[in-house]
Amino acid sequence: MTYAIGESAEFGIACLGITHPHTSGRVKAFQRMPGARLMGAYDDSPLLTPFVDALGLEARTKEAILADPGVHAVLVHPKSHSMANLTIEALEAGKAVLCEKPAGRGSADTARIVEAVERTGGLFQVGYCWRFAPSVDKMQEVLSSGRLGKVLQVRAHAGCSHNEAATPHMNQPGDIGGAMFVIACHLIDRILLHFGVPQSVNARITKFASAFGSNSREDAGGAILNYADKLVTVDFMSWDPLSWTESWDLSAYGTEGIMHSCPLPSSYKIYDSGRNGFQQGWTEWRETSFPEIWATKKTVYSPEIAEIGNPIYFDREAAAFVGSLRSGSAAAVSATQAHNVNHLLEALFKSSALSGAEVEVAV
Repeated sequence: MTYAIGESAEFGIACLGITHPHTSGRVKAFQRMPGARLMGAYDDSPLLTPFVDALGLEARTKEAILADPGVHAVLVHPKSHSMANLTIEALEAGKAVLCEKPAGRGSADTARIVEAVERTGGLFQVGYCWRFAPSVDKMQEVLSSGRLGKVLQVRAHAGCSHNEAATPHMNQPGDIGGAMFVIACHLIDRILLHFGVPQSVNARITKFASAFGSNSREDAGGAILNYADKLVTVDFMSWDPLSWTESWDLSAYGTEGIMHSCPLPSSYKIYDSGRNGFQQGWTEWRETSFPEIWATKKTVYSPEIAEIGNPIYFDREAAAFVGSLRSGSAAAVSATQAHNVNHLLEALFKSSALSGAEVEVAV
């Protein structure tokens, strides 16, 4: 079982798996954090040596990390096929786990993680880092308050940029899908956060033979998520020309207002009818123009996909994880949420395979 470590105690954190391109960004976040001690990294990939050399870490075996009482937490950041096994081993060894999303190849993996968390009582947080945008918190606040009236329709768009949809990282054997799985899961996480699990879905996830080659799985996707009181429409493109997530938008349309929310750069717009306790008109907010770009460049230890340059969401995510570790409180993004995301994505792919037929979502 993972126990709280107190507000002032130093804590040790190590890496189990380093081949995910977000690994360096999260390691650097903890290196900046007062009280954190980086205590090595494990992977069976040849990329381990350039990774530890570049980040000033020690290469260690998995067994040494799991047996070390000074390691309180681990970053599980391998490819998807190893995420569940490493997470479960770490939880059973009494370590807290921050695991890169989507936390496995599908719902079979995340179901195993949910069981391990319940059995061990350990801390597990899944790395949906864009959850920590102020615009996401604001949308949750606005929706929960009823400010928009009855929300009857929601539109959500996301995309994959930098041509990453064609990389091996986005096309791992055994994964639910390609970019529609590895990247669109961020958007599905937000939908579940704000609106819960839908009753059913209709989806078309398409590969256009005339557009791109066979080294990517999906070019575009569209879906309807059916709720008892609203419709949520989702669309995704694998070849976004923008560098961050400027095109990403989640918009809620209610009887007394409208809200648009973008995660990066974090921004939102709210329209109030004037009948809901707020002055009629638009309110706009933007956190920053992001002079430091999100994805920077490929490196010797991240040769497929550019490593992350902008630290803001990794810092916030790390703070939330350590806050739970120190206090013993629940994870900011739980194993159950990771499982529900994967379960819903599987329903979307199943509906698409049935030419858009309605598929019930039973979580």
